[in-house]
Amino acid sequence: MARPLVARAPIAPGRSGPAAGHRLARLGLMSVVLAAGLSVPARAAVVPTAAASFDSSPTTAPAIDTDRGLKARSRARTAGPVTPPQPLAPAPPADGRDAADPFILADGDRYLLYSTQVGFHNVPVATSPDLSNWSPPADALPQLPAWAAWGRTWAPGVVRLGHQYLLYFAAHDSRSGRQCIGVAASQTADGPFAATSTEPLICQTELGGSIDPHPFVDDDGTAYLLWKADGNAVGLASTLFAQTLQPDGLALTGQAAALLSSGAPWEEPLIENPAIVATGQSYTLLYSGGWWESRGYAVGYATCGSPVGPCTKVTVDAPLVATSDGEDGPGGACVVSGPAHEQWLAYHAWTGGAVGYDQGGARSLRFAALTWQDGRPIVTR
Repeated sequence: MARPLVARAPIAPGRSGPAAGHRLARLGLMSVVLAAGLSVPARAAVVPTAAASFDSSPTTAPAIDTDRGLKARSRARTAGPVTPPQPLAPAPPADGRDAADPFILADGDRYLLYSTQVGFHNVPVATSPDLSNWSPPADALPQLPAWAAWGRTWAPGVVRLGHQYLLYFAAHDSRSGRQCIGVAASQTADGPFAATSTEPLICQTELGGSIDPHPFVDDDGTAYLLWKADGNAVGLASTLFAQTLQPDGLALTGQAAALLSSGAPWEEPLIENPAIVATGQSYTLLYSGGWWESRGYAVGYATCGSPVGPCTKVTVDAPLVATSDGEDGPGGACVVSGPAHEQWLAYHAWTGGAVGYDQGGARSLRFAALTWQDGRPIVTR
């Protein structure tokens, strides 16, 4: 797919605690990390694994929207009967690997899974032809930018703009001591991505830092970036923001808009992981709430008039997706579309009974069917 996985729903009828302790890492092989003289990631599963510049030259495939491309192909003249595309049957990697804060990109005839740092992979990336058979992970961002300290590379999101792919990520800013958002570029979706800026793209230090970037391209081609201001790291409410990206995606334009803040009882002590879906003439904003390392972590949603708001929280009394049999603390959700326009919610969850890396747990990838009723998301697990 030439343009990024822009989540679009079927048209509706009517339309941190302290930052240093946020999302602690799995320590099963702590001795290996300490022996190497490295610090422990605050939001990464520490499982040791085998451990460019911006180029604007065109690639072989032009940028197109997935839905529009499928529609164009369906209208093409053929010499015989046309076999409609068949829905896929997504499945997580069979090895149960840690894949927290998953982001799935459709790229041509393959899918790519990006996730929060695991061991020495700053941004693990795996590929699949069918959303069910996954490659071993590689590192999409093997070299961090100069401003970023190793060990806390979180929640990546990838988009294709023009003739290059852009990877947005959160990392620990050495100067401010906060998590901040950076951007890196590559000619291929699986990298390696190169981040050449000497400063973060977004760093709201007065609001506790900035994490969980999520790129989105609307139908008119306008690109946006959503993220979380990490207010809970400094005793403030956590707030989700959105802002328009410049056409090349390497800088922001206009003003940042506050979309939602934490406040519903089930959300305490924070909300995070924004992801937006176009639903007819409005938008659905997914987000996670609660403490990440608990059974109470869950997914909620709001409705928005545009990618930069205003937004109205819907899941005030209870979340959309919560702990269930075999899945504890689901969160980090994004929407995945298949070749037959079917949709799934991709998210991470702890395996039931093992919540926390110190309990031997892993935040592994999960899928649930996603349908829509009168513009409301219906998730079937």
